Amino acid sequence: MDTDKYKSIRPLIPEEVPSAIAQLASLAPLRGVYESLGLSASWDELMATLKACHSVEDFKQRVSYYWVKHVMEHCCRSVELTGTEHISQTGAYTYISNHRDIILDSAFLNVLLVDAGAHFPEIAIGDNLMIYPWVETLVKLNGSFLVRRNLQGREVLLAAKLLSEYMHEAVGEGKSLWIAQREGRAKDSSDQTQPALLKMLSLGSGQREAVAALTPLNIVPVTCSYEYDPCDYLKAQEMQLKRDVEGFKKSPEDDGINMKTGVFGWKGRVSFHIGRPLSELLMGIDLPEGDQARYASLAAILDREIHRGYALYPINYVAADELRGESTHREHYTSEERDEALRYIDARIALVRLPQHLTPDEPFLRRALLTMYANPVYNQLKAYDPS
Repeated sequence: MDTDKYKSIRPLIPEEVPSAIAQLASLAPLRGVYESLGLSASWDELMATLKACHSVEDFKQRVSYYWVKHVMEHCCRSVELTGTEHISQTGAYTYISNHRDIILDSAFLNVLLVDAGAHFPEIAIGDNLMIYPWVETLVKLNGSFLVRRNLQGREVLLAAKLLSEYMHEAVGEGKSLWIAQREGRAKDSSDQTQPALLKMLSLGSGQREAVAALTPLNIVPVTCSYEYDPCDYLKAQEMQLKRDVEGFKKSPEDDGINMKTGVFGWKGRVSFHIGRPLSELLMGIDLPEGDQARYASLAAILDREIHRGYALYPINYVAADELRGESTHREHYTSEERDEALRYIDARIALVRLPQHLTPDEPFLRRALLTMYANPVYNQLKAYDPS
């Protein structure tokens, strides 16, 4: 791989690691963030560990692996991985998953895959999340590659082609990758793969036909499910702001709040499911003619596998029934679980904070929150019975 060609987006290479660590070690703000985590190792102990890291792999094995384990143990009731029979421990894959949490979707999957004997995948992350100058250094040290956002004109195509070429070369060299099925999180938890993502992934192959262009990436769909989404009330809050404030856009500070809330908030049970590879899902399938229709069909095939992989919890079924005024899913929860779920929704609404000139629209917020938890139920049912 031509490391100079991809320098703006790729993870750090070994010779860049010592200077990156020296830069991070000198940052007082980073020390403050680290000490707020409450980890057992002191800052000085962390620095000693960092200085022994000579590659991205070292950093992930010696540092970030344990940070993620800390979050799993303190912010989750359980975290599980299923579907490992669909991959081999030595294989190189492009994992495409639904997107719930800015940081933890990929971080949890990294740790779970390594615990299952597979490789750490490299992680695609939008450069809009580089809210401080040192964040880019840190995420590249942790094996992330950057997706360039907010570009204009010809820059969009050039950046997409560079990213796709990088991904094809990385998989060709035996590295696994992770990328979300869409730009940004699905605020209503109705997860849909963007056909434009698949078209972007095809640009670096040199092939024109969609399936032939995507085949070298060894695409595998992954489903992530959180019993409780710590950012649910922030997502509902953002929905009301977008409704009531013309031109509303999240600030970098908002992204920072979402990242911190997502990491440290309570998630209950968490599940990741590895689905069947796209190559297997395409067996016996006749795709439509034309690029646009073909990419849309491929996205729908991935979505169906992702939706089938949801782990559903009582709050999901309660929300699905409450939203439609039904008791269709009553066998999946008790009266106590229903009461607990509705108390949870009320408590989340109470956390919403809006500018002084706006009043929380409680019926709107309640519906938004219920929809977030109900949509996985609706989508899974449709995935198993499209009629």
